[in-house]
Amino acid sequence: MIREERVPLDKLTPEDLEALYARIDSHTNAPVLRNCLVPGCLKQYDAISCMAGDPPPRPEWSGAGWRTLGCGSIFPAGGHICPEHLELVTAHLPRRLQLPNGRWTVDCACGWTPVPQRWHGLLSRMWEQHLLTVTGVLPEAPPVTDPEHRVPLEDHTVDTLSELYDRLWDAESYAAEALDVGRATFLFCDAQRTLLTEQQTLSAAAHRALWSLRFNMGTNSRDWAREPTDAWLYALLIGWDCEQQHEHGNDCKGSLDEVAQAHGWSQQRTDLARKHRATLAKAGPNGETDAAAARAAMADKEA
Repeated sequence: MIREERVPLDKLTPEDLEALYARIDSHTNAPVLRNCLVPGCLKQYDAISCMAGDPPPRPEWSGAGWRTLGCGSIFPAGGHICPEHLELVTAHLPRRLQLPNGRWTVDCACGWTPVPQRWHGLLSRMWEQHLLTVTGVLPEAPPVTDPEHRVPLEDHTVDTLSELYDRLWDAESYAAEALDVGRATFLFCDAQRTLLTEQQTLSAAAHRALWSLRFNMGTNSRDWAREPTDAWLYALLIGWDCEQQHEHGNDCKGSLDEVAQAHGWSQQRTDLARKHRATLAKAGPNGETDAAAARAAMADKEA
């Protein structure tokens, strides 16, 4: 390796020293440029200065606004997106899919899916072509089933014929997969209907059980606020707070806070009682349903 001749110390000038430091920095702090993955975009940013939080060597190498695409996409090593194309790539975010028949395709966020390929390395190039088509750089490709674009028999080769058979086998595989998916969906819906019926039956039984408990406690002459255990049961099954959907006033029954203060319950225990009561009020009868039943009975009596 040919090295540059050293400048003697007695002949070294401040300009020579500054140039020496600059050359050292150019080797030890060389920029690591990352390109935008959108085809045709020439924007770059310096990854080293961006990670270090330092100003980039050039203003146009700033990493502000850049985003990174993970290695789980169609790009094995990941990719980088400049701020100008962030919205475009987000609208067409690619995801690599391996089909049950061993082929590969792309699940684009816009709904685009190309013809499956035998090698996943082709997916990134097909997606780039899709971006160029969406942005108008390339014209729309003809449909693969368009008769006007079919290859005549005399122009076919072994490779093109193999591609046709691949497309046939892919279509047959898709049809079989669609049948399996439809059958699995039907079985799942049937199981969900059975489960829903069982849950509705269980919910109705729980509602009747809670109503029986509520009715017997409500019509009992026992002082449910006297003992702590009785007060706790009443708080959960009937509730000390007024549950009617109206403007609460002095005619409403006593609140849970008064009962909790009388028995020395902590705020956490009081909040727990309200939480459990809110759950049971949704599953079974509550103050509003009782009031509605009373109003309906009064209306029937007056009629």
